[in-house]
Amino acid sequence: MVTPDRGGAHSMVKLSRLDEALLEAIDFGLAVPGEIVRETIYERLETAYGIKREEIPEKLPAFHQALQGLVRSVANVMERVIVKSLYTRLGLSFVNRED
Repeated sequence: MVTPDRGGAHSMVKLSRLDEALLEAIDFGLAVPGEIVRETIYERLETAYGIKREEIPEKLPAFHQALQGLVRSVANVMERVIVKSLYTRLGLSFVNRED
């Protein structure tokens, strides 16, 4: 599937159903603080960490580290929202655990 990137242009990256669901869940989670913040995070991911939005499914550990570096205090909350959203998109039940 061809997916729109942040600027509305189309990327020629073919994504699996899981990758698409993951990117949609990440979009949702990063939008929690607002659209401007989400767009700023994507921009910083690419410029400071070399991670394009479409590459996140392949670079989850690097994304996690970058997100921690960018938004330390809210990264755990955002990650939990992303995981809950991904479970919902895949038709799974999310069980909240305190680690």
